[in-house]
Amino acid sequence: MKLQRQIDKLLAQRASEWHQILDSASESERAEFVGWLKQSPLHVQEYLETVYTDQLLNHLDVEGIEDVETLIAQASQTVVPLMGVPAEPASRSFRPNRWVIAMGTAAAVALCALLLPIVLKHYEAPPEYATALGEQRTIQLADSSIVTLNADSRIELRLDRNHRKIELKRGEALFKVAHDPARPFTVQTTTVIVQAVGTQFNVYERLNGTRVSVLEGRVLITPLGLAGTARVARAAQSLGAGQEAQVAPDGTIQRNANVDVTKTVAWRERRLIFDDAPIEDMIHEFNRYNQSPHLILEGISPGSRHYNGIFDAADPDSLAELLSKEPDLLIERKDGQIVIRKR
Repeated sequence: MKLQRQIDKLLAQRASEWHQILDSASESERAEFVGWLKQSPLHVQEYLETVYTDQLLNHLDVEGIEDVETLIAQASQTVVPLMGVPAEPASRSFRPNRWVIAMGTAAAVALCALLLPIVLKHYEAPPEYATALGEQRTIQLADSSIVTLNADSRIELRLDRNHRKIELKRGEALFKVAHDPARPFTVQTTTVIVQAVGTQFNVYERLNGTRVSVLEGRVLITPLGLAGTARVARAAQSLGAGQEAQVAPDGTIQRNANVDVTKTVAWRERRLIFDDAPIEDMIHEFNRYNQSPHLILEGISPGSRHYNGIFDAADPDSLAELLSKEPDLLIERKDGQIVIRKR
């Protein structure tokens, strides 16, 4: 019996831990939670009891509770003792029928299957929004914040009564944040966490890091630098309106001086504005908007050529025309592609 009490205590403790973890669980943690529930109907039962108890405590009027002795005295007046049940002779042993055990197990499994969808309904995968090549999309969130996704981008939302968390999985998005100091608004990429309250800012996730541009208000950026194989938060920095910073994969922050953030968000009008931009970055931007013709760069070292210009995002031929004026470059069109290489 002592061992069983210890097992029950550990099970209740684990259920309570899961209840706390699920508030901000990752996808792998949610999958692990599902596996834990499926291990035994007792896990489902214990978890449901934990959730139910937590809900009761959240609605408990602590100030209205009387002292414990008074409550016990009131309860004792309504307690009815159970009639005594004669104990079995000590010499007899009880061996449950196999059929009873099988039926009980089947009932427990059925109960688990019935309750599991109810438990998991509140822990479904968070909603995602994505855009295809050339597509832009505007989403109004439940808190009245507005997110505008650029082409080939994807976000994941986690909105609750305490937090507003968005993970930018890929691409670029413009955020216009509704003012709500009680619920912090954060955007996270692989390299940075951006926190804002009532502001407008742009976040662009690239392989070489994340660019954060502030149009209105102020944000706090916390770089996620590498520490071995893990990412850890480093010292935060503040960015104000009209400022921009690039956060590298190693967590270093480089502020962009003399930046015009209105050019950064010109993509809303499907315009691409380049200011001393590497040719490989220009090609990447055009390919986000156009499946055909697809620009391909061959035999040109990264960072070796830079250009300026304002282009229509849907017109990659205009870039090819500009580059065709370079005497040492060859432009070749074939099978829905524009190949740019050295002569």
